Amino acid sequence: MSKKKLLTIVIGGDMEKDEREFFENPQKAVNQPQNTLYLDSYEQLHEILSPAKLDLLRYLIQTKRQKQCKGVGMVAKDLKRKQEAISRDLHHLQKLKLVELKKEKQRVLAQTKLEAIQIVVKS
Repeated sequence: MSKKKLLTIVIGGDMEKDEREFFENPQKAVNQPQNTLYLDSYEQLHEILSPAKLDLLRYLIQTKRQKQCKGVGMVAKDLKRKQEAISRDLHHLQKLKLVELKKEKQRVLAQTKLEAIQIVVKS
């Protein structure tokens, strides 16, 4: 059984502490998420993944579940956003390795390998 491709975003967590616990108790490795992004604040989250970008990722996850791969124009139409804004956000997400873009004739197709995004807030 393969593990679900999950992006875990931890706000306010202590990466060094989590790493120490991981190495001290390897049994925790089973439950440890593989793709984890540690951030200090909500503001930092907003800078990297604005609500519009998170919504775009959610949409791409849904289309993946439906085994679809849509062009930028169709994504823009479905999300009721300008095509230029979708294209800019997709290129940003591609730099973060959260989406893949491939050119097919005149269309640019967008997809993600992610199956879910989890945001964890620690105090």
